Amino acid sequence: MKRTLLLLWGALALGLMLGAAPAFAKPDCGLNNGQKATGKPIPIGAVTTMSGFGSFKEADDAARAYFDCVNANGGIHGRPIVYHDEDDQTQLDVAAQAAKKLVGDEGVYAMIGSTSIIECIPNANYYIKEGILEIGLGIPPQCYQSKNIAEVNAGPRQSGIGGVDYARRVLGAKSVTCTIPKFPGSDWSCGGIEEWGKKYGVKVTSVYSDPVSLDFTSLVLQLLATGSDAVMTYGVDDYGARLVEAAQQQDGAAKMKWLAPTSYYTVRFPTAIDTKYWNDRYWVNAELAPLESKGKDNQNWHAVLDAYGPKVLRDSFSQAGYIAARVAVNAMLTIKDPANVNRKTVTAAIQNAKPYDTDILCMPWYWGGPEAKEHQPNHVTRTVKIHDGKWQNVEGCVADADPALAPIEAMEKKMGLKISDQVQ
Repeated sequence: MKRTLLLLWGALALGLMLGAAPAFAKPDCGLNNGQKATGKPIPIGAVTTMSGFGSFKEADDAARAYFDCVNANGGIHGRPIVYHDEDDQTQLDVAAQAAKKLVGDEGVYAMIGSTSIIECIPNANYYIKEGILEIGLGIPPQCYQSKNIAEVNAGPRQSGIGGVDYARRVLGAKSVTCTIPKFPGSDWSCGGIEEWGKKYGVKVTSVYSDPVSLDFTSLVLQLLATGSDAVMTYGVDDYGARLVEAAQQQDGAAKMKWLAPTSYYTVRFPTAIDTKYWNDRYWVNAELAPLESKGKDNQNWHAVLDAYGPKVLRDSFSQAGYIAARVAVNAMLTIKDPANVNRKTVTAAIQNAKPYDTDILCMPWYWGGPEAKEHQPNHVTRTVKIHDGKWQNVEGCVADADPALAPIEAMEKKMGLKISDQVQ
């Protein structure tokens, strides 16, 4: 079952979750002047995993929809944005080639919306060398440990820790298993949970699976054999649906608490599993606002997609792609002379941008200035569960309990960032 095969289910699930064809207000995009931008194009790029292990293209698609909306409303002081995205095919060499094509050949000014399992690994140092910034959705550690990359999502390490800490605090778990397909950098995610476990006295067992030749039944039996109270299952949502099916065959929900990171928080996932069996027995760290949130920015995300991307899957990756594009546009609009919009000025504008406060995130997204050497601007997350065939928000914004976040939190305290619960 490929992730793309579930796309048709998404429309049905969206109707079930959000109601029939909700009407959203006119989207708020950029200058909002209703005039089509016709000047010299501004090239923006993204390297995303679209094939291979899975697909995260909804982030790119949401970013593109917002850029299209901006272009229909004056662009960047008259200049339209042209968006180029490339598939890394979940291969390091392809990811490197894609970045060089965009940065070197296309001459993009910034990388916005990139969402990949591996692309930061070969490209983080390349972006530093070329003086170009990336705002997207990261997975490997290089996405969070580079001075030129600041992601919108919390990332799999934070999402996983947020989930298992909920299991500890609320579900009473005293032992946890972490399972993840083996990719370059994937040990950073389960490794983070291991570090968390040492701090809070929770026994953690890590199980790595082969993403190429995976037997879900064998994996489930291996997970159950650990005897843990709870299990964090990394992967994309169609992978999760197959894993959940295998777990149900072993009555897995009666033996341990099942959790997942935000990659499972899509409108289609609840329709892909037996929701009666998993009712109130499956938890996900959602990271971002509930998909049906009435927050102003979340409603604008829906409005933008209604108008410029009606087929785009509505999930947390799509929300984050929209935020990445909005942050980039806000920064570029501070460059008043359209003729002076180039890679150097866009880089400076993003680095010096004010923190962006949005109801989609639990904390303001920020760059931290030109001197910032690493970035984790999202580490306060939420928890949802499957209830009556849809997602139910069960806990609002809670700071992730990752011991490695201490330096980041100290910096944010000095910055005076307000971290508080937003729209539920």
